Amino acid sequence: MKINVLISLALFFLTSAEAAECSHNSIRCMNTILGTLKQTTGVESKDGYSHLTLNGKEIYKANTSYIVIGNDDGVFNKKKYLITKSILSYTSEEKCIPDTTGGHCAMNLVLDLTSGKPVISNPFFSGWSDSTITWVSWGKANAIIVIDNNLRFKYANGHVEKVTKEKDVAGENDAKK
Repeated sequence: MKINVLISLALFFLTSAEAAECSHNSIRCMNTILGTLKQTTGVESKDGYSHLTLNGKEIYKANTSYIVIGNDDGVFNKKKYLITKSILSYTSEEKCIPDTTGGHCAMNLVLDLTSGKPVISNPFFSGWSDSTITWVSWGKANAIIVIDNNLRFKYANGHVEKVTKEKDVAGENDAKK
């Protein structure tokens, strides 16, 4: 009888901890409009992958030590900031640039929670170096994302596409503008 009570109490506290809101200074737990977004790092996980869960249910996993969740957009509800959209960024442990032997790269994806379910976009990155997001303009229907090497990407309906031509990045069209 005592064992059943102990097991019940343990399950109650574990379930309550999973459903609890994140503290304002947590870097691996974030409050969203759909619930609690948590990360398990590659070091903490049993398989070496980083995992993102929403309300305890896995929504993304990557072969990386850590996923940065940033450049987010959100709303305030009862004086609490809730994420609606965010950029997921990480350095892949897998080769992602086909013409570079053993090359790793900084991957970026959009996490969109505005449709009532988590939508994760296709990955996007700079083709010749690691990419760092410098600016994001979140709109209601789409977003423009700028990488530090002047590449521009457009996000809409769960998909990201590059909108900057290579010659524009190199400055060849500056005289025509």
